[in-house]
Amino acid sequence: MVELGNAVKGFSGLTVLTLVFLVASVSVVLSNRTVSRRSRRVFICVLLALFCIAAIDWFVVATSGQYPELRVFHAVCMALTFAVAPFLPVAIANAIFPAKYVRWMFVLLVAHAVFQFGSIFGGYVFWIDESNTYHRGPLYVVYMAVYTMSALYLVIESVRMGRAYQSSIVAIVAVLACLVTGVLIQVFDNTVRMTWPAVAMTVILFFAYYSDMVLRADALTKLLNRRSYEEFIARPKLPCVVMVIDVDDFKHVNDTYGHAYGDECLSTIATCIRRTFGMAGWCYRTGGDEFAVMLTRRLDEADAFAVSLKAAVARVRAEDERMPSVSVGYAAANATCTDFEAVVEAADKAMYESKRQEKVVVQAK
Repeated sequence: MVELGNAVKGFSGLTVLTLVFLVASVSVVLSNRTVSRRSRRVFICVLLALFCIAAIDWFVVATSGQYPELRVFHAVCMALTFAVAPFLPVAIANAIFPAKYVRWMFVLLVAHAVFQFGSIFGGYVFWIDESNTYHRGPLYVVYMAVYTMSALYLVIESVRMGRAYQSSIVAIVAVLACLVTGVLIQVFDNTVRMTWPAVAMTVILFFAYYSDMVLRADALTKLLNRRSYEEFIARPKLPCVVMVIDVDDFKHVNDTYGHAYGDECLSTIATCIRRTFGMAGWCYRTGGDEFAVMLTRRLDEADAFAVSLKAAVARVRAEDERMPSVSVGYAAANATCTDFEAVVEAADKAMYESKRQEKVVVQAK
């Protein structure tokens, strides 16, 4: 029977709460139908791994300083924990936004895992004394460096994902601050076991953030969807410029080249829109071949932005003559605007006028 001191009893309560939280988190992920099945599987695997690590961590703390016969088991548990922990941020990063360099990260992490298990015999990162008490080794900094690199990888990929989905980087930083706080508390005072509760909270917060981001995005183009567009119209950020974009003769593209190519065209045009306007406003797919941009910065450059977008699409058309052109119209809403829908309607009319004029020019040629 394991004898528990007062400090361990307190940690036991925290561990039980963490384990229950992880089980509840798994049920939340399982019931989610917003993110892909692949992403759900990865998050569930991460949560189950955390469940095992938290349980192992409790057992190690509860038996530390007693039961010398468990010394080897204690060392194996610590090596396993140190080996697995850096995998979790990389796994999450790859689940939400598959990256080019993930294979190299996993090679590094496998090498690190081998190094950690070598510490069982060499005591490089940690060692367990004759009384079954854990001590940090001279190369504990290696573990911290790899774990930090893994966390930074998640931060970098999260920022990349946030830009692709036009989501707030501040929210990502706030979520990851939970992880950093828990880890640093335990680094400076190993008697305060906060790492795994903090990691558990970070994972489910990240999943909630990711789910909301996916819910607000158009599945094909990754631009913000119609729901997000209507939310902006209901509560516009003023002043702004409303830009309406329509693909020219898109029905002809679908009828001639097929819907698969039509989807490819929409994705390509969406990429041009994101690259042109992404740093100055919010980009939406509002319908089949209809897009909109709410320009909230550099408002006086609306005409230049429209020219830049048409030029970007023209460059694509130069390489693929099947690619359709786009028509753009815009209207401005000042800071005192009280009828934003009228501004949207004006931008829509400007777009159709631009489309009409372009047809006249083409027919004249």
